[in-house]
Amino acid sequence: MKRLLIGLAVLCAALSVAPVALAVEDWVEITENDVGDRFLVDRNSIENRDGIIWYWEYRDFQEPNNAFVGVELDQPVFGALVYRSVDCTSLVSRLRRITVHGRGRQVIHRAVYDDNGRLTQPMRGSSSAEVLRFVCDQEQAEETDESS
Repeated sequence: MKRLLIGLAVLCAALSVAPVALAVEDWVEITENDVGDRFLVDRNSIENRDGIIWYWEYRDFQEPNNAFVGVELDQPVFGALVYRSVDCTSLVSRLRRITVHGRGRQVIHRAVYDDNGRLTQPMRGSSSAEVLRFVCDQEQAEETDESS
């Protein structure tokens, strides 16, 4: 019993130094393309790390889009939760993590690439370019607010 009480005391002490509030997701739809695919960004995930912006994005596909994933999967892909970083000067982004969803948002694939993820630079005017522009504009607006 004494060990249990000591264990609980240690656990309570550890939890008391944990962050008071966890970040709340704030998903905003950035655009929808011609085939009905939706592109969303978690506004609260946007973070500047030494001039590179990191953020979470969700792609909701109207029709299966297995080509987006870049690996062969046996099930149709209807969504992807993606962690990216972007250099806002060049608009080159790096895929960091991906969780792929089938119909009904069941997870069918996960991958962590970290610094080995593929680099992309979307075509000007594309939905992907709109997402990057949004993320970079959000970060610039935050920097302006902080300097005021």
